[in-house]
Amino acid sequence: MNRRLLGFLVFALVLVGAEPQPISRSAFDLATAGLAAAEQQQDPTTITVYITRTGKKYHREGCRHLSRSKIPTNVKAAVERRYGPCSVCRPPTTRSSR
Repeated sequence: MNRRLLGFLVFALVLVGAEPQPISRSAFDLATAGLAAAEQQQDPTTITVYITRTGKKYHREGCRHLSRSKIPTNVKAAVERRYGPCSVCRPPTTRSSR
């Protein structure tokens, strides 16, 4: 499930007075795995990821490692420039970068 959609759902529950329940780590991992699977099917030249001035990894928007610099690129270009996927935010990969 998209993080933005998840945030909206929590906000909507608060508006109607429902108590949001904490999401378990396994449910969160399952939801992000589904999002990652959907992104894998997209063309790597259309998926925007971010690199930093000094790092060797590429990231999803919102990753904690993007606090100092955030340079947009696409997955294919990042892999061609020998950047690897971040192990924290787990951005989409191309088949050749796995």
